[in-house]
Amino acid sequence: MPRATVEIRSFRPGDEDAVLAFHNAAFPEHPPRSRAHFDWKFTRNPAGPAEMALAFDGDRCVAVYAGMPIRCVLRGKPVLAALHTDVAVAPDLRRGLAGSRLVIEVGKEYTRRFIAGRKPIEWGYPEPALQRVVVRHLQVGVLRDVCWLVRRATDIPPARSAIEAAAVTAIPADVDELWARCAATFGAATVRDAAYLHWRYLAHPDVAYTVVEARAGGRLRGLAVLREGGIDPRLFAIMDWLVADDDRDAEAALLAFAAASARARERAYVGAFVPLALPLARRWQEELGFLVHYTPFQECYRAWGPDLGRRWLAEHWYQTGGDIDFF
Repeated sequence: MPRATVEIRSFRPGDEDAVLAFHNAAFPEHPPRSRAHFDWKFTRNPAGPAEMALAFDGDRCVAVYAGMPIRCVLRGKPVLAALHTDVAVAPDLRRGLAGSRLVIEVGKEYTRRFIAGRKPIEWGYPEPALQRVVVRHLQVGVLRDVCWLVRRATDIPPARSAIEAAAVTAIPADVDELWARCAATFGAATVRDAAYLHWRYLAHPDVAYTVVEARAGGRLRGLAVLREGGIDPRLFAIMDWLVADDDRDAEAALLAFAAASARARERAYVGAFVPLALPLARRWQEELGFLVHYTPFQECYRAWGPDLGRRWLAEHWYQTGGDIDFF
């Protein structure tokens, strides 16, 4: 159990500066987080406000177990899920058992307060030391390795169809219809409607994302969100992807646009996080020549239902780079 002086409780208005200071101390390998980023992530999320369990030693925040509520579809039904983020304990508490015990306690408070009976699926990408603790003590499982599919930008051919791919400055008004068409084939997925896409990408305070639409005869056939770097500085990353499985022309137009953008920015590769058990990943490897690039990360999950086993989720849970909280 944590020391008697440590208070474990949910986030309250007024905790922002203490939690922000904790984050910047706990993750020194990342650029310092701004208050604008904190507010974007935890107060402007269209799915709901901050969900955090905190540990305070006096006025100092010493542990955080947080999740972003995310609207998802699960077997065709709308559900609220959670993307774990910013889970950590203060660096000076990591050497002994006290830090692990504190993570367990705030994790239990997070589950009790925000998850139990409310969210059927959760996911996140913990650091290895934290992963060992949550897997052992908090019913967390390992879903899959985080692998990106990559191809040299010079090897992706130009599109040869009537579909035009172009960058746009706003999320297209008809994207919800495209989302509905694509969602019909997903067993589970984040709801990629206009509200989510605008918040996740165009409202992001730190990263310049490019939204690209593919149209033919005025109809929206596909949407991609691109950025430089991300998992690797040599990469031009496809962060989100909405294209019907059988629409090869829209796919080719968006990939060609990504490749041309990569070459213009002197990035050697185009890449995307496509879970390897999905048919799309297999097809991109077999038909389009994408190769698997392993990363140091693993995706962890919790599923609260007997019909949500690891194998089913791995094969049916559609995810993109946008489902990773730190990109």
